[in-house]
Amino acid sequence: MDGACMTEPNIAPILAPLRSHHWSAILTAAERVYTWTAADFLERLKQVVQQAGLTVVGELAFTFQPQGISAIVLLEESHVALHFWTEKGKITVDIHVCDFHENNRPKAEKLAHLLALEVSEASGQWHYISLIETEEKPA
Repeated sequence: MDGACMTEPNIAPILAPLRSHHWSAILTAAERVYTWTAADFLERLKQVVQQAGLTVVGELAFTFQPQGISAIVLLEESHVALHFWTEKGKITVDIHVCDFHENNRPKAEKLAHLLALEVSEASGQWHYISLIETEEKPA
């Protein structure tokens, strides 16, 4: 490809530091979840993402043999993933959202709450990490 045709994008610098929020949990699967297909996991995941006020831009699910399902939704704000460990009766959940134009922490907290209600009989123990961009010092 001829480099002469390529131009630099006109992107104004964002002055606020980048911040991201990450929640993870291992939840006990509700009985109803054992009958769900990969498509069911995706549909329910997309529903709770929308209820939380976040934006779905992509999706993928996979059924493992002999058992297990993973469902991942790509968000405008980042991503959320569910992994159903049928043989253990557990669902691992990873939620990652970034603050770009607004503080998305309340939406991610709502998503964690809604997901726990959707897939488990209990709210579970969630782990939270907040990361904030720091200036890199020249070496």
